[in-house]
Amino acid sequence: MNILGLTVVLIAAAAAIFFSWPSTPQVAPHRNRDEEEEEIHGPDGKLRSHFGQQQMRRSRPGDKCSVCLDEMMDGELHMMQCGHALHTTCFEEYRYLRRNCPLCSKLVNPSLPGDDCPICLGPLSKDDMRHLACQHAQHSQCLAQFRFSGYKVCPLCRQPDI
Repeated sequence: MNILGLTVVLIAAAAAIFFSWPSTPQVAPHRNRDEEEEEIHGPDGKLRSHFGQQQMRRSRPGDKCSVCLDEMMDGELHMMQCGHALHTTCFEEYRYLRRNCPLCSKLVNPSLPGDDCPICLGPLSKDDMRHLACQHAQHSQCLAQFRFSGYKVCPLCRQPDI
């Protein structure tokens, strides 16, 4: 009798587990191709396709800034290490928000607020960050002491600080 009771309990448990699983596989919903095309080209496909061409070459005067979408003139360009440019004012804000170029996704800004200062290892804040030519950042006071010690290179990548 005990074996029969144990068998019934095991079968009931297995059935409960089996029927509690969802009948269809749970997968993330897929976007249809039209939605993806809309996202790539946007409502005005001309603007997105312009950025598509701009992704494959270096930025130049007359291109649109990928942050504010205004045209960039010769004196307003901040050229990033990847060869793309933003307005200087747009880059000054963008450098505190993202690490990668908005056009090609290459790393152009290795230091963000909240990262550790490479000198004192304390957290960096937007108000007290000093960026070098290589775009690494340190606390202003740490960098001043580092330079006072005779160093003229970035403490992380050793590129000259021009």
